[in-house]
Amino acid sequence: MINNSKILALLTLSILLSCSENETIDGPYTKAYVALQGSDKIAIIDVDRGELINEVEVDFINTGDRPHYIVIDEIHRTWYVTLISSGYVCKFDLDTDQLLDSVFVGNQPALMEIDRARQILYVSRFMPMPSMGMDGVSSQLIHQIDAQSMEILNTEDVGASSPHGIALSNDGSTLWVASNEASHFFKIPTSTFGPTNYQSQNFQLGYDVPVNYGINDNIYNALEIILNNDNSQLFISCSGKDEVRIFDTLNGDSLNNYATGIMPWHMDISKDDRYLYTTNRMSNNVVQTDLLNGNTRTFVTENLIMPHGVALTADDSKLLVGSSMGDAVYILDANSMVLLHTIFFSDVNMNMDGEMNMNNMHMPTGLAIVQE
Repeated sequence: MINNSKILALLTLSILLSCSENETIDGPYTKAYVALQGSDKIAIIDVDRGELINEVEVDFINTGDRPHYIVIDEIHRTWYVTLISSGYVCKFDLDTDQLLDSVFVGNQPALMEIDRARQILYVSRFMPMPSMGMDGVSSQLIHQIDAQSMEILNTEDVGASSPHGIALSNDGSTLWVASNEASHFFKIPTSTFGPTNYQSQNFQLGYDVPVNYGINDNIYNALEIILNNDNSQLFISCSGKDEVRIFDTLNGDSLNNYATGIMPWHMDISKDDRYLYTTNRMSNNVVQTDLLNGNTRTFVTENLIMPHGVALTADDSKLLVGSSMGDAVYILDANSMVLLHTIFFSDVNMNMDGEMNMNNMHMPTGLAIVQE
């Protein structure tokens, strides 16, 4: 016979389990899509719980497609990924994570920006690079793609090699492009994309850069370019100078620069434009810079090796960092830079000689976050 105390305990347990199930199924949550470049998969992470909830195979065209960068269109319920080895841009359904369409653009599609209102996707081409002894003609291109039909609308030669970093203005009228090979950046009115009226303005990253840019003028090695939230300022990570440079978007004037770690890579900025976050590929850390006073906080941990992508949640409470050679994603408190969760994708450690022992490396690179 079950006494009253046992009945009460069972009822309490039932209520707790019911509440837990309701939170899991019905409650809003934040999820992140992470490109696993080494295993041809996209990892989907529950950011709030710090758990891997699904993996999507993108190894459907070639062995070693190498997914690199992801953008999400939460309005039209789609997400897009660049495959840097097979040269495709792929479109997936955000609700089912099923492949919808793809388009071939050529060697090394890198970063993307999406104009959600006009349903236009912009894709940069990073490699091959002339400074590495490769043919760089095809790496000077930016593609404009119809995000609905996945057809290429226009392809523009920006005039400088390896235009890796791109940033689109909030109203979709201006595309900013940073050349990794020429230490210059460009302002392109998107209305001029096309065969007859293409226009762009060219700006130097520093006074020590020749005005007439060339493929060997890569002393800054600009990698990523982002806009602040009101689009008044432009932030460019200069991996060759170990700093982030800030420019006025009205006239391209230099405003400030901040030292980072060694070889700054990707960036994100808080919604109030106060905090800048930078992954530093060769110092193996992430730096938070207070743009009001220049103060910094740094996150470093044992398996944070060659950090790549970085992204803030919509409420700026959490920061996600992909460790490309540490095979992990770290979820941090964005204010304190304290570690909250770690998601490992394989076993990675260092031997006595300081060499990495790797088993089935997944290499998380680009990541994107959506509130569901």
